Amino acid sequence: MPNALDRDFSRSRAVLIGTWDYRHLRPVPAAEHSFQRMRALLTGPLCGSWPEERVSLVPNRARLGELPHELVLGLRDAVDVALFYYVGHGQYDNDDRLCLALGDSSPDPVLRTTTSLTFDAVRLAFRASKAATKIAILDCCFAGLAASQDGRLAGADDMPRSPGFCLLMASGEFSTAWFENTAESPRPQTYFTKYLADLIEHGVPGRPVGLALGPIFQDVAHALVRDGKPPPGSRFSDHAAEFVFARNRAHPRAECSQRSSLPGPARRTRSGPTGAPADSSPLRPDVGDVYAAALALEGGLHGVERLAEIESLYRTAADLGQPDAMVRLGLVVEGRTRSRLQGEPFGENSGGDIEAAMHWYRKAAAHGSVVGAFCLGRLYEDQLGDTSEAMKWYETAARSEHHGARAALDGLRDRLSRGLGPLTHAAAFKGTPHSNRPTGDGRKGSA
Repeated sequence: MPNALDRDFSRSRAVLIGTWDYRHLRPVPAAEHSFQRMRALLTGPLCGSWPEERVSLVPNRARLGELPHELVLGLRDAVDVALFYYVGHGQYDNDDRLCLALGDSSPDPVLRTTTSLTFDAVRLAFRASKAATKIAILDCCFAGLAASQDGRLAGADDMPRSPGFCLLMASGEFSTAWFENTAESPRPQTYFTKYLADLIEHGVPGRPVGLALGPIFQDVAHALVRDGKPPPGSRFSDHAAEFVFARNRAHPRAECSQRSSLPGPARRTRSGPTGAPADSSPLRPDVGDVYAAALALEGGLHGVERLAEIESLYRTAADLGQPDAMVRLGLVVEGRTRSRLQGEPFGENSGGDIEAAMHWYRKAAAHGSVVGAFCLGRLYEDQLGDTSEAMKWYETAARSEHHGARAALDGLRDRLSRGLGPLTHAAAFKGTPHSNRPTGDGRKGSA
């Protein structure tokens, strides 16, 4: 497994940009504290103690000027890891391109591109870098717009790509990112960075000694949704989901010395008092490692071709009680994962095992998964046309502030009030009959 903490960071580069004072936009004091917290996190022992000279700081830049050029120079000589972080206002221009606001950025959509740092410029800087792992963390509104071009950080198909990239986004394409105000905290922070830093600083009981990017994001995303904050987004390629970003402070073997490294991948053998193998029985696999491996494969270039392997890994993790794996296994067996990876809408001919998907969604919901409850409601509406069960599970997820469930619930209520029924082609199902399945043609919603 790629391991950030086993590396000499003299071959890596990070560029952190934060803007909190604006001439035309409202100030964001929370961005300043998040910017400083991210700097402290990277240069501290939990993330491998990046050397100060390998971390470039761009605080409160007023004008664009030479910033795109500086960014290219800043990331170009990275060989191991190239990391970019931005916190502040996010905007979009008339072509729906993400613009990272600077101090003098204009609120006029026509002028945003020329007065802000566009994510296209960030992508160009990554494209110029030969780093093995490229990480972008965007803590701003409309961050999901960065996932255009299939979320690639390396640019067009004819350019050399990084073996792995990770794109973490605090918000969706046209949704806002939230932050604390001074009434809530004397040192307010943006929520995405706060939850990310809190998780790394406190550690995660039950996770491996090294926290990989994939599981880190999943835990942060679930915590944000649980607490009623906007759901973040992510894109992973190849090994990036497995990249060990931080030491797990909650692990019994964790060591927080200033310049220590994690052990290599653990050998799953048992030892007696003298260190010799005590027996040959297999150990229970680490559920976090299994789940991260499945995530990495699903986000890779050949996800469709490796779907059977992905399903097997998720099944292993689900059998070990991992609720996130249960949900993702449900998506695989229902057929939604294949449709998404092939770039096709999920419809009545997408195949899949409804009964198996229902089992895993229900089991995930029983383990407290809000996403599992939402997926179960969607299955009841889309696949079975059972509006009462769909409403029940949407309401369960909406009570935990799942925004997708709230939107689905409102949409279903609106359609029912106008006598339109669910957006569905009811599928044949071997389970309990549902009296309110539509008998005529319905309409199928996309995933």
